[in-house]
Amino acid sequence: MNWKKWSLIFVVLFSIIIIGLKFSFPQRNYMAYDSFGNYLFLPATFIYNDLALEGDWYKTINEKYQCTPSYYQFMQTDKGNTVIRFYMGMSLLWTPAFFTGHLYALATDYPEDGFSKPYQWALVLYGALFSILGLIISRKILLQYFSEKITAITLLVVFVGSNLFFFITIGNDVPHGYLFTLFAALILFTIKWHQKHNYTNALLIGVSLGLIIAVRPSDGIVGIIPVLWGVVNKKSFLEKLSLVQKYWAQLAAAISVAIILFLPQLFYNYLYGGSLILNVYNDAASTLNLSNPRIGYVLFGFRKGWFIYSPLSLLGIAGLVIIYKKLREYFWPAILFILINIYLIASFTSLVSYGWRAFIESYAILLIPTAFVVETLSRKSLIVKSVISVIFLFFMILNLHQAWQVRMGIIDGSRMTKDYYFAVLGKNSVSWDDRKLLMVERSGVSSDEIPKEENFTKVELVDLGFNDQVLIDSLNYPVPFEGSCAFLMGNGIEFSPGLKIPYDKITSKDYCYLKASAYVYGDSTVNKDKIFLVLTTSNDDGHLKYRTVSFKEDSITFNPNNWNKLEIEYLTPEIIGDAIISCYVWYAGSEQIWVDKLVVTAYNLD
Repeated sequence: MNWKKWSLIFVVLFSIIIIGLKFSFPQRNYMAYDSFGNYLFLPATFIYNDLALEGDWYKTINEKYQCTPSYYQFMQTDKGNTVIRFYMGMSLLWTPAFFTGHLYALATDYPEDGFSKPYQWALVLYGALFSILGLIISRKILLQYFSEKITAITLLVVFVGSNLFFFITIGNDVPHGYLFTLFAALILFTIKWHQKHNYTNALLIGVSLGLIIAVRPSDGIVGIIPVLWGVVNKKSFLEKLSLVQKYWAQLAAAISVAIILFLPQLFYNYLYGGSLILNVYNDAASTLNLSNPRIGYVLFGFRKGWFIYSPLSLLGIAGLVIIYKKLREYFWPAILFILINIYLIASFTSLVSYGWRAFIESYAILLIPTAFVVETLSRKSLIVKSVISVIFLFFMILNLHQAWQVRMGIIDGSRMTKDYYFAVLGKNSVSWDDRKLLMVERSGVSSDEIPKEENFTKVELVDLGFNDQVLIDSLNYPVPFEGSCAFLMGNGIEFSPGLKIPYDKITSKDYCYLKASAYVYGDSTVNKDKIFLVLTTSNDDGHLKYRTVSFKEDSITFNPNNWNKLEIEYLTPEIIGDAIISCYVWYAGSEQIWVDKLVVTAYNLD
C-alpha cells in the first residue's frame, strides 16, 4: 500500500467528520454548566458592562436559556463581592467567535444578549475549527519523527480509539478539547525552537503556554516540556543552561507573552475579588487534597476510570518506555508531566466526568509514545499484526459505541458503577432494572426529596425536647411544644444544640437520606428570615454539603406567638474522608425565640 498521502487524507476526512458531527449532534445549550462560567466574562464585559456582577442580568439569562440549575459558577469573596469562579482563558480563546455571533445577531432579528443562536453556533463552529487545528498540529508533530504510515495509524488510534473522539465531536469540548490543541502547539513549537532558535518559535511557545495557564492554571505543569526538552543527563543539563544563557532574550520574550496572557485574570481577581490570587476551589466537595490522591480510582475505577473508558490510551503509557531508548530528549519531560498530572487529577475531590476528561490534553503528550508503539508493532510478523489490528479495531468500535452511549444517556455522566457498566456493555437501550445499578442520582438544585417508592429503614438519630433546660422566669416563656422546657435563643445565642455524629455511625453505605425538623416560637418582633434549620456534612476541608431551610421561603409560614415547624429533606453527599453530620437551628437575629422538638431521622435502603 502506498502510504505517501495517508496521514493527510486522514486529517481531511476526520476534519469533515468533526464538523459533520458537531452540527448533526448539537448541544442543547453549548453555554450550560461549566461553559456558562467559562463564557460569562464576554457578555459581562462587552454587552452588559457588568464584570462586577452587580446586576441580575445573568439570572434573567439563566431563566431564559436554562444554563445552570444552581449558581455554582460564582463565589463570594471575603470582601462580600460576587466573582466568577472559572478562569477567563476560555473567554480569551472564544473572543473571535463571540464577536462573530454578536455581529450576526446585530444584522438579524436574533436577541443581542450573548446567548441566542448566533452566539451558540459561532462557538460550536469555532470549537470544531480549533479541534481540526489540533489534528493538523498532531500530524506535524508525528511527521517530525515518523513515516506517513505510522503517522496515519497513530492519528487513527488517538483520535478514533480514545475518549478524545467524544469530546471533540458529539460531546462538549470545553475546555479540554481546546487544551489538547494548545498542548500540541506547545510541543510542536518546542521541537521547532530546538531545531531553529528564533523569536517566532519562542513567542509561539509563550502564546501556547500562556493560553494554557489562562484556561486552566493547574495545566501549567506542561511547561516542563520546553524546560526539560533535551535534558537526559548532567552534560545535557549544562548544555541546556548554556542554551538558555545564549538565547535569554528569546526566552524572556516567551515568558513575557505567557505572563501578559494571564494578566487579565490577575486584574479581575484584584479588582473584583480583592486579591491577586483567589482560591476558587473553596468548596470541600471540589477542592485539591494533595494528601489523599485516589490514583487507582481515576485510572481503573468503573465510575469514570481513564483506562476503563479509554483502554487504548495505555499504548501511550507503554510508549514512554520506548522513548527512553529512541527519543531520550523527550523522555523526562513526558514522564514527569504524566506522573505529576495523574497525581494532581487524582487529588481533586470532585471526580465525576466521563472517561476523566481532565486527561484529554494528555493525549498530545502521548502522541509520540503511542507512535513508537505503533512503529514497534508494525515490524512484527503478519499474523501478529493481524491479531493486533483486530484488537485495535475492537477497541475503536467499542470507543465509538460508548461515545454514542454517552450522548444517548445510556452511559451516565457521573453515576457509573461496575455492575451497570457490564449491564449496558454493547447495548443500544437500557431498562429500568439496569438503571437501578447506577449510583444514586444527586440533585443539581438546592433541595432534596426522599423517594416515596423506595423501601427504607428509618433510624431516629436524635430527638431533642430540651427538657433538661433550666426554666427561666420570663413572661415571654411559651408553653413548650412538647415536654416541660424549650431552648431559648437570641441575645448572643446563635446556635441551638443539635446533632453531631460521624457519618459511619449512621450507615455503612455510600449514601443515605436524612429528614430533620424543629419547632420555633417567637412574637411579632422576630425577624423570621433570620431563622434557619441547618443540615450539613463536613470534613477537615469544610462543608461537603450545606443545606438550610427558613421561614423566608414562600411555602413556609411563620405565625407569631405560635409554634412553627421547619423541615428539611437531605441526601448525604459523596463522603470524602472522615465526615461529620450536623443538624441545628441557626438564628442570626437578636430578639428572643424558642426552639423545641428537634428531630433527625435517617432513611437507609434495605
